[in-house]
Amino acid sequence: MSDDTTSDLRDAPPGRRSRWARHAGVALLTLMLAAAAVGLLGPRTADTSDSAGDWSLGVTYPQITRAGQPSPLTLTVTNATGFGDTVRIRLCDELFDDLDFQAWYPAPSSETDDGPWLYYEFDPPPSGNRLEVSLDARTAPGHLGGRLPCDIAVLSGDQPTAQVSFTVWRLP
Repeated sequence: MSDDTTSDLRDAPPGRRSRWARHAGVALLTLMLAAAAVGLLGPRTADTSDSAGDWSLGVTYPQITRAGQPSPLTLTVTNATGFGDTVRIRLCDELFDDLDFQAWYPAPSSETDDGPWLYYEFDPPPSGNRLEVSLDARTAPGHLGGRLPCDIAVLSGDQPTAQVSFTVWRLP
């Protein structure tokens, strides 16, 4: 029995295919590190807004997120003529499938669900024409990466007025 630890190593240099595979692997790892260094792999938030008639809706949402990361969602609703008894907001239901929901600030006065949509009613602010609502949530653990499109709208009666669309990217 031989104690030689190099007996199973080949004498010839690696072939062209092996060298190419090693260079491709190093290049891929370098690209991933560079993307992470400049913040392309999250977490990151983005803003979108829309106005229709007297209503305006601004949304700050988690554009890129990972499991366990904070996923802030902030809605800013304004009405140039003031609010009535309630402010109704419609959100896509799928957004909450991937979030560990903590709480709304302020808390909604009611919420309902009709399948693809969640409806929240908020009491109007005591004064002024601006309501800001924040959701305290984290991206749920155990979810693989993917894209999640979502729509949020302010409702006037039962009809959407100001409405925004966005996409949340979940990275593994």
